[in-house]
Amino acid sequence: MLARGFLFTGALPLVHFALLAAKFALVPVAVILVLRTPGKPTAVDLGLLVYAVAMYVCCLINHTQILTITLMALDIFIFWALCRWFFVRRSLFPLKATTLILLVFIALNFVLLLWRPGGLWKYEVNGKMYFLLGGNYNNMGKALFFALVSNMLLLRLLPHDEYRQRWFYRVVLVTLVLLSAATLVIVGSTTSFVGISLILAFGVLMLLTAYHRSRLSTLRILSVVLFVAVYFALQSWAVFRDQDTDAPRTEYFVEHVLKKDLTFTLRTHVWNASKRLIERQPVVGYGEHDDQWYQLELEGLTTHNLVLHILLKGGWVCLSAFILLLLTTHLHLSSLARHSSPVARDVGFILLFALWTYLFMQIFETYSFYSMSILFIYVSCLGYVLPETSDN
Repeated sequence: MLARGFLFTGALPLVHFALLAAKFALVPVAVILVLRTPGKPTAVDLGLLVYAVAMYVCCLINHTQILTITLMALDIFIFWALCRWFFVRRSLFPLKATTLILLVFIALNFVLLLWRPGGLWKYEVNGKMYFLLGGNYNNMGKALFFALVSNMLLLRLLPHDEYRQRWFYRVVLVTLVLLSAATLVIVGSTTSFVGISLILAFGVLMLLTAYHRSRLSTLRILSVVLFVAVYFALQSWAVFRDQDTDAPRTEYFVEHVLKKDLTFTLRTHVWNASKRLIERQPVVGYGEHDDQWYQLELEGLTTHNLVLHILLKGGWVCLSAFILLLLTTHLHLSSLARHSSPVARDVGFILLFALWTYLFMQIFETYSFYSMSILFIYVSCLGYVLPETSDN
């Protein structure tokens, strides 16, 4: 399931069909696991379901690719069923498996980068070189991100008497950081570099507040509020402002301080094309389409922005469902913030910052919803493995 979400197998048809066959074989297994797992679905689970139904409705109205949406829905369902089965039984296996499997993917991709730093395959739709991890070099960041987040969660949830495991996953974390840094130096993805830097900085902040809870407990709240404010300010200015309006101070900051061009590597052209399409069909969007459609309409394979991506596919119907999903997720995380256990509060803090960091990265990139659903599944299911007492 992780290979389907994080590896590019389009140029490897045998591997692609083998993974697809394995996925279909897991569907009845996932159904059995759900039926044999006690407890009701959480509000976050229902939020995911509402978003899926909204996307289905928009695709049906537009008579577009139901199969693509169905395959992704099955991916999410299987991963959710597996995580829920283990987490309800207070097993950390999903975090361990995700961390180690993604580490193997990242290490293999790094070796291939050293062999062919320019890419392995030429993608015929846009003529760009693709890599094993994520395909496009900017998509490598999602694997690096989820490997680090899963490892950080695991280290906070492992019991203190599990000395060997804790030291092992500390070594894994250092290895992941080094491989991630080396990978990003080779491919030069700014978005991924910023996202990885942010999640590591928040990890350091978690350690600081863990050792100085009495004096720095409010630092987490302030950092979240500030980061969310920066997110909305950057989203509004970079993506939704009038591109024809002159802004000398902003231009100076972008060009001379950030050393970037004002088009953000031609992203503004794609954003403008996306907004023109959305204005014609704002309520239900255009449904799911293949890469050829995006290349023809946008001169790119994605909108390079999550909000525009959702609006283009499902209009205000799907964006409303996505906002509802975010609200239920935050309400669920707020219960962790009030938990008596410091471990629960730390886990909630990691998940909250991970969510907003991933949203921040998707101001300039668009990653598959399957990868993002992993965060929602963690939020929904990790409550089962949290300690019920205030012990550290």
